[in-house]
Amino acid sequence: MMDMNAYMVKNIIGDSQRFISPFSKPCGYYIYTRKNEMISNISIQKYWEKLKYMSKNIDILIQQAFKSEFYDFYGVNQDLITSSDEMCQQLIVDSFVLYTNDYSIGCYLSNSQFMFGHFIDCLWSNSWNLIYSYIC
Repeated sequence: MMDMNAYMVKNIIGDSQRFISPFSKPCGYYIYTRKNEMISNISIQKYWEKLKYMSKNIDILIQQAFKSEFYDFYGVNQDLITSSDEMCQQLIVDSFVLYTNDYSIGCYLSNSQFMFGHFIDCLWSNSWNLIYSYIC
């Protein structure tokens, strides 16, 4: 596992409120490898390309991963968020992970103001097809 350079992440995501700060701890921006696997320059380049794509398409990708029934999850405080649409619009990327085995992208979507330690786990294929999303 390799944490990504926070300044490079910040340069890509800018001041978007849809991403957690790359300077927060623990770091949610990293490349995940199999045990004893070296991280190649190709993997690092892929990471930056994927993060740029997500940054440009953040609203569409979150909408794709979001299911309206997530609003009814017991860990969502409905006193603080009025609808599933508002919940979807308020989600932020808490982690952005590239898996080197197939260049898929894993993300945790959350919002600590109304989800209190819960998150939506998402996985996209190398070509940005949603593989799964579930709330926990």
